[in-house]
Parts: sequence; structure tokens; C-alpha cells
Amino acid sequence: MAKVLLVTTNFWPEPTGISVYTSDLADALNESGHSVSVLTSLPHYPWWKIPSEYAHLIEGVSEQKGLKIIRATHLIPAKMNAAIRIRFESSLWWNLRKVSKEFKSRDFDLVISCIPTVAAGIIGKRIAKKFGLPFGLIVQDLSGAGAKQSGLRGGAFISKLAHAVEGSALKAAKGLVVVSPAMKDVVIGLGVDEARISQILNYSARKIFSVNREQARSRFGWTADEFVVIHTGNIGAKQALENVVDAALELNGNSRIKIYLVGHGNQVSNLKAMCQGKKNISVMAAVSDEDYSALLSAADLLLVNERTTQMEMSLPSKLTSYLYSEGPVLAAVPRGGATWKFLDGVAELVEAGDPRVLASKIEELSTNNYRRDELARLGLEFAVENLDPAIGRAKYLEWVQELLEDAKEAQK
Repeated sequence: MAKVLLVTTNFWPEPTGISVYTSDLADALNESGHSVSVLTSLPHYPWWKIPSEYAHLIEGVSEQKGLKIIRATHLIPAKMNAAIRIRFESSLWWNLRKVSKEFKSRDFDLVISCIPTVAAGIIGKRIAKKFGLPFGLIVQDLSGAGAKQSGLRGGAFISKLAHAVEGSALKAAKGLVVVSPAMKDVVIGLGVDEARISQILNYSARKIFSVNREQARSRFGWTADEFVVIHTGNIGAKQALENVVDAALELNGNSRIKIYLVGHGNQVSNLKAMCQGKKNISVMAAVSDEDYSALLSAADLLLVNERTTQMEMSLPSKLTSYLYSEGPVLAAVPRGGATWKFLDGVAELVEAGDPRVLASKIEELSTNNYRRDELARLGLEFAVENLDPAIGRAKYLEWVQELLEDAKEAQK
């Protein structure tokens, strides 16, 4: 078995987003017999600060479930614009590079980076090149495309800069994993040989189980006669949840429908202000992993909302949990984008950025039990066939083995 270094700026104990998959991958590699080290950041997402319960996770080396975790300190900005994003990435790059100077050539047999942060890609590339090791890259997102599509102030400038830098990591990787067909097209468009690209859909790394509906609703204080719509996960610019608040205003005073925006993120304060005084929508703090299954079971409708420009970005991590939960999914996302293509045929789809259409669809589904049951069935069938964690983990282990075997062949 091999000594694997995983370079990622999102890792345990971050509760959502890319951390869910990098943490699971590290565990899967470890359980299969590989010796795994993780070079990572301080826990900061989606809060954009270090929660008090994780204040002890400072720069240095620790052990967690058989994993060696090497953390680097870095800037954690409360707000984001072009200049701050560059400072954030530069801080990650500088501090990850500083920590990695202690590494020795005998420490690892393989380096794997997970992006979108440019720093993770170029630091992984640097370490692999320095020690003559095979380099694999997992593309959960691309900073260049992300900056352009996220609505971030100064995003066009960041996009050009990120494309130039992250392109070098893409081209240096012996093998790449992409998590959606849309992302594969983007990577090929950036000049990467299709033969080096493997597609592995994000599987359901978070265990989701059915919870008694009445008990679950009681846990959250929701009454039986309410029609509950929830949006979970990161509350940031990408989600554009002001569209959902505007949709709540379009519900014609329907007091039976209640919408909850559940999660953390840098837009929480703004959303809370927008929801103030409104009876049918509110912001709710993220729940624990133990309560997440109950939350999904308690809801009548599971919502995904994206910016109108969110085309080839990574798929929201909530999707795998939503589909496994046996709950109906409604997505307000850009037509033809990555999420639209992924959910086409298994969820109710409406155009992003149109609150009237979204409100109309919520009202329609609130009275259509047959359609909700159909969506729940279609979602679960898709999840079982495509998002099984055992299959996903096996594909990653096979990909890692191919990287190692190719490296051995090259040395002969």
C-alpha cells in the first residue's frame, strides 16, 4: 500500500461543501490500507471564521482516526471581493508552502490535490514535482469559472488570473477526476487531454436514513398542517437566496407554506434582515449531522437555489443527501447548467432568478401529493443507481491505484 498526501483547503470538521468528500476520501484510502496524510487549512467554511468549538485546531500536526493532519494558518476574510480573494489565496499558498517545507521525499508515494482553491492545486503540484511523485487532481470546482459566475465584485479579473494559474495544475496532473459532465467539458476546453480525465459523481458520503415524520416535525416545532420547504447548506453569494425571499413575498399570504433557509455562510446577516417581519420565511442555524436526516424527513419539499450565472460550477453537495432522503426536490437553477443537467428527470426544475415562477411552483406542489410522491421515488431511484457510496469509493480507490501503477511503469 502507498503513502498518500491529500492537499485540500476544505476538510473535516467543516460540515458542508467539498469537505464532506475530501474527508470521506481520506477515510476510504486509510481504511483500504493506504497511509494517508492531509495537508489542509484551518476549519473556516461555511462560517468564514473559526467556530469556538474548533479553536484548538491550530497550525501543526495532529492525528484523527488514523489520519495524519497537517494544518496551516491563513487569512480568513469575513467578506469577499477581488482584492480580498487574491489575498486569501495568497495566504493559503504561502502558509501551505511554508508547512510543506518540512516534508521529505520518502514521506509520500503519491500526491493528490482537490481544487477549487488555486493554492491547493499549485502546492500539490509543487510537492509532487519536487520529489518526482505522481500527481492526481480532483476537480470539484474551478476558481476561474467560479469567480466569473459567482457575482463576486471584481470576478472577471479573478477569473483571468485563476485560469492562468490553475491551468498549470490541470496540465501537470497525471490523472484528473471531475464530478460532473459539465465540469468535464470545461476541463477539456482548458486544454486537458480527455484520456487523462475520469468522471466520478459525488456520492452520498453523508449517511442519510429515514426518520419518523411526525417525530421529526415535532423535533423542529413544525405542525402537521404546515407545508415546509427547506433549503440547506451554505448561505453565500452562489446560492442567491434573496430569490427565495422574494418568492416568499409572492405566495399571496399563504400562511400554510413555511420556508426555512438552513445553514451558515457569509450572507446570513443579509438574509436575516430580509426575512425580518415575514411570517412565511426565516433563517435557521445549521443542524448537526445527527439531526440532518430528521430535518430532511420533516420537510415537505427540498429546495435548491442558484444564481442565474451558475452554469459549470460544482454540484451542490446537498443534492446527494436530498435524493437519498426520499424527499421531493425543487430546483431553481440556470437552464442547461450543471445542476439542471444533473437533476433533469428526477426533480422539479424552474428557471433561476424568477421568484414568481418559483413561488407558483411551490404553491402547485403544496397541493399535488401525487407529483411530490413521484419526485421522491425518482430521486431515490437515481440515488441508488448513481450515488451509492460504496461504488463511489471503489472508483476513487481504483483511480488511485491506476496513478500508482502508471508511475511504476514510467520508472521502468
